[in-house]
Amino acid sequence: MTPPAEHDEPTSDGDGQRLRGRNGGDRNGGASPQPLGLAPTGRVEGELLLGGSKSLAQRALIAAGLASGTTRITRVPQADDVRAATRLIQACGASVRQLTPAALEIQGLPPGPHRGWSATEGVDAGESGTLARLATAALAFCGRAGAEHVVRVSGTLARRSSPPLFAALERADVGLASERPGGWPVRLTSVGPPPDVYLDTPVSSQELSGLLISLAAWPGTTTVHVDGPIPSRPYVDMTRAVLADFGVRVDVEAGSEAQERFVVRGPLEPPAAPLELEPDASSAAVALAAACLSGGELRVPGLGRASRQGDVRIVEYLRAFGCQAEAEERALVASGAPSRAAELDLSEAPDLAPVLAAVAARVAHQHGQSSTLVGLGTLPGKESSRIDVLATGLRATGLEAVAGSDRLRIGPPNKEGATPGPAAALDPHGDHRMAFAFALVGLIVPGVRVDDPGCVAKSWPGFWEDLAGLGAHLER
Repeated sequence: MTPPAEHDEPTSDGDGQRLRGRNGGDRNGGASPQPLGLAPTGRVEGELLLGGSKSLAQRALIAAGLASGTTRITRVPQADDVRAATRLIQACGASVRQLTPAALEIQGLPPGPHRGWSATEGVDAGESGTLARLATAALAFCGRAGAEHVVRVSGTLARRSSPPLFAALERADVGLASERPGGWPVRLTSVGPPPDVYLDTPVSSQELSGLLISLAAWPGTTTVHVDGPIPSRPYVDMTRAVLADFGVRVDVEAGSEAQERFVVRGPLEPPAAPLELEPDASSAAVALAAACLSGGELRVPGLGRASRQGDVRIVEYLRAFGCQAEAEERALVASGAPSRAAELDLSEAPDLAPVLAAVAARVAHQHGQSSTLVGLGTLPGKESSRIDVLATGLRATGLEAVAGSDRLRIGPPNKEGATPGPAAALDPHGDHRMAFAFALVGLIVPGVRVDDPGCVAKSWPGFWEDLAGLGAHLER
């Protein structure tokens, strides 16, 4: 398959996103390699039509690659992580045909006694932790029996690990060999599905999602026993919803104390109709916060109260800070500057912490109040050590920011009478969500720039241009 073109139809940017803002027209183009920021002088308002969810796309692509037929998926985003997933399923033997820049047709390669995924030269998951975990589980249980495969990664993912997933696979007789315990690159030997899989104390919901999708490819019933709390639980619910699209039922049964059983009834069958992905709720959260911080009002259609994505809770969290925000039946809307501090438990939506840290920074600067975000225990193991990176960036703007192992407190300027900025360029450490957070801080503090602004391509390639099209002023 030829990589998706850099631009969609004339009214879309390279991520399949269309926007209408008060400035009118559409914006295209890539982010500058030079430091870039959003100025406090702009106002983000209008309507933003986002491309599909990166998280949903990765799950749907892996499921389609393992299903026994042809799947059509529409509203496919062209984020780096999604491109990596598309290349990976091709490398494993699935056939992928591009129908339009945002629509794909996948002919899956299901597992069986004498067939299954096979990648003689190995596969590359890029810098996507989700893809690395989904691919590792899929090759372990759905690769050609007895074949060896290598899962490679790049960037910061080469320093990350997933010991509970690797332990669960080894317990199921999958042969694993890696340079670092529980880390990538990993060489594995494929086996068929066992009747039971045991996952102890998961460090990421992606570990369970990978097991569920891979086991769903086989006919019959398999049970995943989970011992311990599941981080970011809504992402598991998202995976179950995607599997339901492919005709797979996953029942959850309570065990003793913190134990649960996930009973998977496969196999994966392609949806009869094209699978249209929801707009990306994590990107919507950034844009909605930008509207509130800049004095605008924004509407994001296609997402609503019944969304599969936990990050639609952004409206609830924005209200906690005093903004006006609502999840309508088929749209998210937000306006109004944050006016009060908040203490929020984000254990079910930790990806929203960077966005909400910027909202808390506005309250600290404007009202002198401190906010606390807790439930952030998964953030240190992401593309960057997000709690520490956020704290460092916020302190550079004059705020007090106290980082803990699973929490972040954001307080008013640390010197009496101190005023913010102009701040130097803030380093997102190659992390797209840190770049979004620091861009939002630029709507509050004059002079804030983001180093390596192009790292947003991991999830939202058109971020800077989309925000400019909605009224934000870019500063170089």
